[in-house]
This record gives sequence, structure tokens and C-alpha cells, in this order.
Amino acid sequence: MEVISPSYQAQAYKTMEFIADAIETQGELEIDYDGKALQIHLSDGRQYLINFHGITNQLWLSSPFSGAHHFDYKEGDWQSTRMDINLSTILKTEFQNQLGYRLDF
Repeated sequence: MEVISPSYQAQAYKTMEFIADAIETQGELEIDYDGKALQIHLSDGRQYLINFHGITNQLWLSSPFSGAHHFDYKEGDWQSTRMDINLSTILKTEFQNQLGYRLDF
């Protein structure tokens, strides 16, 4: 049985808060963040969902553009389990290319 790591959980929540703050600063998108899951609502009704999956100690992303992703915390960043890319790069790229928003985080 896997054990939820408090250090991974703290880093996950810190990352989600950082992303939420960056989006709120941008001011055009709505978010819901309850301390456990971050929903980013797009103007067309689609949404992103980022949450911490405690059993695997991963951050999970559901993107309306690229689908589902899982991230392990390695070397100071959340790295994709299936591609050579990190969470912030996916979000920055999708927000810029798909939505025209520049996010700085």
C-alpha cells in the first residue's frame, strides 16, 4: 500500500496555489481552488483540473486540449510520467497557443 508523503503533498498544494495566483493576476479567467483541487474555467465552458493524487504522490492534470497527464515531483519540478515535459511548460504552452494568454510562473 502506498503512503501519502506529506512533503509531496505540501509541494503539490504550493504548486497549485502558485498557478492559481498567476491566473488570478491575469484576471480574465475564473478559478475555483479549495485547497485540494484547482479548476480553471475557460470562457467557452471548458476547464482544466489540477489535483494531487495522494496514493501515487502525483499531480494530475486534465486539459481540454491535451487530455490527461500525471506528474512526479523530480529535481525540483513536476515532470510528466509519459513525456519529457513538466507541468509549467504544458500550461504555459497551452495557454499561449490555445488561449492567447501569457502566464508567468
